[in-house]
Amino acid sequence: MQEEKTNVMRFLEQKKVVYRPHWYACPDGAVDGISVAALLGKDAETVFKTLVTQGASK
Repeated sequence: MQEEKTNVMRFLEQKKVVYRPHWYACPDGAVDGISVAALLGKDAETVFKTLVTQGASK
């Protein structure tokens, strides 16, 4: 999966906020934060999840 910067990443960098993105496939419709935290093997209390999608018009 190719890493592309999102506007959120740019904002965090502008504010000098340290972050670490995690890229993952979305099996079985894992789109809520709790499911994604489990998928990544992380405690849900420590995960902030942002969804980025690309529509037909890009």
